[in-house]
Amino acid sequence: MARESTSVYIDAHPIEQAIIVRFQSINDGNSSSFAGKTYQKIIVIRELSSVIDVKLVANEVMAQCGEIPEKARADLEHTIHYLQKRKTDGLRSRGSSTSLSDQGSANSIKANMEKIEDYIELFYEEISEKTRGTALILELASDPNNLQELAANESLIGALVRIFREDWKKNFDLATNIIRFFVHLSYYESFHSTITEHKMGALCMTAIEHEIKRGELWTTEALRDDQSAKKYRVALRKQNVLLAACITLLTNLADDLSVEQKMVKRDILNYLLKCLDSKDSPQLILATLQFILKLSIFIENKAALEQDAIIDKLIGLVTLDDEKIQKQAMGILFNLSFEEKNRIRMVQAGLVTHIAPLIQKTKALHLLYQLTINDDAKAMMTYTDAIQILMSDLLSGQASDVGKAVLINLCVEKRNAQLVCGPRGQGLDLLIEQAHQGRDLLIAKIIRNISFHTGPTQELFLKWIPKLIIVMKSDGLSVEENKSAFSLEAAGTIATNTAADWASLCEAYKLVPWMTEVLGKQGGERQPLQLQLVILCGSMATQLSAARLLVPLLDTFLKLLHVMQEDDEFVVQLLYLFLQLIRHKELSDRLMGSNSILGDYVIDLMHDKNESIREMCETALVIIGEHSIEWARRIATQRFRWHNAQWLETVESGGINEISDDRLDEEDEEWRKQVIFDDQLIDDDDLQERLF
Repeated sequence: MARESTSVYIDAHPIEQAIIVRFQSINDGNSSSFAGKTYQKIIVIRELSSVIDVKLVANEVMAQCGEIPEKARADLEHTIHYLQKRKTDGLRSRGSSTSLSDQGSANSIKANMEKIEDYIELFYEEISEKTRGTALILELASDPNNLQELAANESLIGALVRIFREDWKKNFDLATNIIRFFVHLSYYESFHSTITEHKMGALCMTAIEHEIKRGELWTTEALRDDQSAKKYRVALRKQNVLLAACITLLTNLADDLSVEQKMVKRDILNYLLKCLDSKDSPQLILATLQFILKLSIFIENKAALEQDAIIDKLIGLVTLDDEKIQKQAMGILFNLSFEEKNRIRMVQAGLVTHIAPLIQKTKALHLLYQLTINDDAKAMMTYTDAIQILMSDLLSGQASDVGKAVLINLCVEKRNAQLVCGPRGQGLDLLIEQAHQGRDLLIAKIIRNISFHTGPTQELFLKWIPKLIIVMKSDGLSVEENKSAFSLEAAGTIATNTAADWASLCEAYKLVPWMTEVLGKQGGERQPLQLQLVILCGSMATQLSAARLLVPLLDTFLKLLHVMQEDDEFVVQLLYLFLQLIRHKELSDRLMGSNSILGDYVIDLMHDKNESIREMCETALVIIGEHSIEWARRIATQRFRWHNAQWLETVESGGINEISDDRLDEEDEEWRKQVIFDDQLIDDDDLQERLF
């Protein structure tokens, strides 16, 4: 009847009238209570009659064993009460001169390897003697130095397997001792063959299936009969200890994938999910989570887990005040979070608010990164302290790459970006300084995501744009990968800013000649810096004074359009740039002459398969059509030809001699009625809202 607090395991000794306190257990990273015996104390209670006050005994135990925290007092008192009621027949007196003695683990049972045969003889006695014999063998197995000899003892292994097969339903202590013995062996792969040869894995599966069904019946009976409820609760606690041992053994054996697959076929996942409902047994929950975490790595198992509402159960476990359980539960949630539907479910169930306070733990931070891919999760983070914690870590130099990546995701949300910047932009200033000093690309990406937001946020960047231009120009053509990547982030940060005085900046930093050089390097493949410069030119073109400076680059832009015609994103950005240029009436008169190549390019693209390109062309054609009747007529003709391709095919084959000019005129007029709107040209420097 083991009980567990946050970091201390309290158990009734299976033989002695004593309490076992395990306050730490280390064995190859396994954190279950029976994983090792590094720190263990046996508190022997020599006289414990029915008239002794349990609370007074608990006080004495806690005084003798300072490792037991106050919050574990209830568990301690419950265990002492259990010892009070337990029959003492067969218990060995330790002959201590005091009522309580604090013994180290080495003296817990005083088992001796030379007496193995004597211990095996106990297996042929009554249940109480069998239990004592298995406890002695378990004590020997707790020393890793003995495992080789124990595993090689065929008579011992055979006897333990036989006893478990015949008597595990009769006594929980007996069954648990045997399983724990095999658990010690299972931590070492070299002993797995011994365990599998004796079919202990199959026996564990049978035991788990039986005990879960029996536990469900006991739970039902306990609800019906108040008088028997206490008896059933004690039985369920002891049953949970056995289940935890069985699950840990299976977890270790599942290192062999073929063995794991056999377990899955026997519906182990269903039984594990039922074990997660044992709220009063953290030990069982922890062992169960460890196994589920191992299974959740595989896609096939993930599909089975998703069908059983495990996400809701795991979120409930994350809220428990148990660090080990939280860690395992978050690990499983992280594995499941790679599916979009699971992320959505986690966010809807409120996982974000539970994870945010835990982000200083690695598992929570990784899970939070996955959740913040979801837009709703980004919005929820605004109302937590996570952004302040992440920024504090980042600015102090303690932030991990994952923490920076979470901030990158969060800053896509405008409100989060404003929180990062602070009320007067001091947060943004610190970010830019730190990014520049350390040439940190992840921080540069955070800054770039902030820069995408319109309104007051863009004005915070005005004092930094000159410095960013210098970085962009100095490292933009560098052959060093880190320098060129950092330059690209600087270019992306200023590319969407429409609040700056771009005409003055172009003159001060000679941007036009430099952009002419970079954009002129056409190799047939997209150059990332070229794309950012085209976006920057689109932002500059919203201001008439800056747009005038870009007119000499028109031929370069058109060549880029020709070379990059298969790159939809590049084409969209170039069309946006052209659209901003021709919105200015002064420039439209210069750019849209009768022989304008620009107009021909836009007409050619108006039926492109990409919807964004078509929409951009549609807007541009409205402005071009407003420029002159000649351009409106050419656009109408092209539309007519497009919508009547089959008919024109017949004409070209000789079916009809010619197209009536009157028909074209009618088509012209009809098209103008449909698509020509109010004047789209602008004469001033007013900023136009970006379409993209």
